[in-house]
Amino acid sequence: MARRRKAKFFADGFLLINKPAGPTSHDVVARLRGRFKPAKIGHAGTLDPFASGLLILAFNRATRLIDLLGQGSKTYRAVIGLGKATDTGDPTGEVISETPVPQLDEERIKELLARMVGERMQAPPAYSAAKHEGKPLYAYARKGIKIEKPPKRIEIYSAGLLNLEHNELRFEISCSRGTYIRPLGEELARDLGAVGHLTSLVRTGSTPFGLDQACDLDRAVSLTEEELLGEMLKTSEALEQLGIANVVLDEDSAWELRQGRILSRDLFLAGSQGKIAGKGEPFMVHDPQGELVAVLRWLGPCDARPGREYETIRVFPDNQAKDPAAQGKIPLLHVE
Repeated sequence: MARRRKAKFFADGFLLINKPAGPTSHDVVARLRGRFKPAKIGHAGTLDPFASGLLILAFNRATRLIDLLGQGSKTYRAVIGLGKATDTGDPTGEVISETPVPQLDEERIKELLARMVGERMQAPPAYSAAKHEGKPLYAYARKGIKIEKPPKRIEIYSAGLLNLEHNELRFEISCSRGTYIRPLGEELARDLGAVGHLTSLVRTGSTPFGLDQACDLDRAVSLTEEELLGEMLKTSEALEQLGIANVVLDEDSAWELRQGRILSRDLFLAGSQGKIAGKGEPFMVHDPQGELVAVLRWLGPCDARPGREYETIRVFPDNQAKDPAAQGKIPLLHVE
């Protein structure tokens, strides 16, 4: 009896996952890679192991676009446990100090949260995935090695109290990409005259995507290949939701772009569909049949040169073509 061949997954697109508390973001990716071989999978925006919520995954050729998907503002719901501080700022760490919790006033808490709104500088905490010489900071922290990284500019768009119960306060915060919530929770505890750490953190949104669109991890790994395609966001659909400008080229120009030919700026401008991308901004290119041809980015004044005003982020071959890796196995299941 011939051995039954396993299905292979070559489709492109994005999957919104509701990550449970416990596994790392890499664990989530590894689990789906094991299920949908030989798919290449990446994620946008790392979530701490204790955190849960929205995690954006990219499949195959869409992994080259993952940075675009992660650029939106983030929304979180967090719980601060007052009275105990941990070395990690979350429940996975060791308690390093304890203080009595003073009487809490809701109006005072709301005032402190309102003061957080605006731009500020923030350095990555010691226990974080930020890299130093190729290694995450938490790897140094676990060995007792202190590494100080320069702070980066972040912005808090809104911060509000959800409820206060005993020594726990729940708040919601909307912020720029790269913001660490644990230090903000510790700061709020200090301003209230206590110590504290985050006991829960849920990412509820990454503009324009929301947690209500996400698929539970256990359900995702149980899907068939065809069912997974139905759950994924098509590449073009995701980019459209991000508000990325769109250009439609004629058949010949689309073919030339796929072959690596350099096309003129005027040709792209003539095919613009409404919004026109500015300098340094990405834009997607479709052929007359609506198939995604490429995602490009206009170069800024310092990078552009005669005859080359854009850079290629990703080119997508014609859907009708066969991927050599898939020949003799299964038809390509592209999500463009």
